Amino acid sequence: MDTFVIIAIVSACIIIFLFYKKSVDYVRNNSICLKELWNINNKFKCDFRMFQQFEHYHKNCTSKQQYDNLNHEKYIMVIVEENLDRYNKTIKDLNYNRQQYHIYQKQLNSILNNNYNYEQLTQNSWLNAYLFKKLEAMEFKKDSLKPPLELTVEISVSYTSPRGRNHYSKKCKIDSGNIAYYCNECLKAIAYKQSAQYQRSLMTDKLRYQVLNRDHHRCVICGASANDGVKLHVDHIIPVSKGGKTELSNLRTLCERCNLGKGASYNPNGYN
Repeated sequence: MDTFVIIAIVSACIIIFLFYKKSVDYVRNNSICLKELWNINNKFKCDFRMFQQFEHYHKNCTSKQQYDNLNHEKYIMVIVEENLDRYNKTIKDLNYNRQQYHIYQKQLNSILNNNYNYEQLTQNSWLNAYLFKKLEAMEFKKDSLKPPLELTVEISVSYTSPRGRNHYSKKCKIDSGNIAYYCNECLKAIAYKQSAQYQRSLMTDKLRYQVLNRDHHRCVICGASANDGVKLHVDHIIPVSKGGKTELSNLRTLCERCNLGKGASYNPNGYN
């Protein structure tokens, strides 16, 4: 290509760029619409709550079997449980942002519905009203606030054979609605683990045997044993109905009569 042609093309591009920049500067300095937008932005920009909108978690499996059997939902639950407080806060912040953004959008629409006198704004300019409005719309879109309104979590799992001959990978994405669901499920699981029903479910045959063996198969209150014709129970010292845990330190052997007599009573300042 002729050098003169190249110079002419470059020069034309520079002139167009300078004209565009000067036109944009004129619009930004004279647009009533943009000035109203900036005033609204000043009210809202410190109000929107910021948080990371994308997160990625990766699990590298140690065997093909582990890779094939990995339950994505259980893995997601583990991640959510480990970050439960942060995710709960993020969900609240996200909902707050959506509410505020709805108000913000309504105020922006009220600006756009105004009838500005573009003929007057451009009467002392090289711009016509049509070009002014086009540039103004571009700048309006560029300057409008874009707060975090969504959270996406990507989970990937992979496995590479020992010699690197085979590589497997899979991934899934969950949005803020899914995160909110898993947070709720984690809270339910935590509440269940604190319930009397869960504590009673922890009483296994093995644990019962450990308690009886530790207490020499005798009631720790009256000393009776199965040889005396009594039925032995494993009792919660602090009843599960009062927050007692199913663990060795809170368990003891009582005969049926002593256990029924004690019932669900507990005196933190006295003998139990």
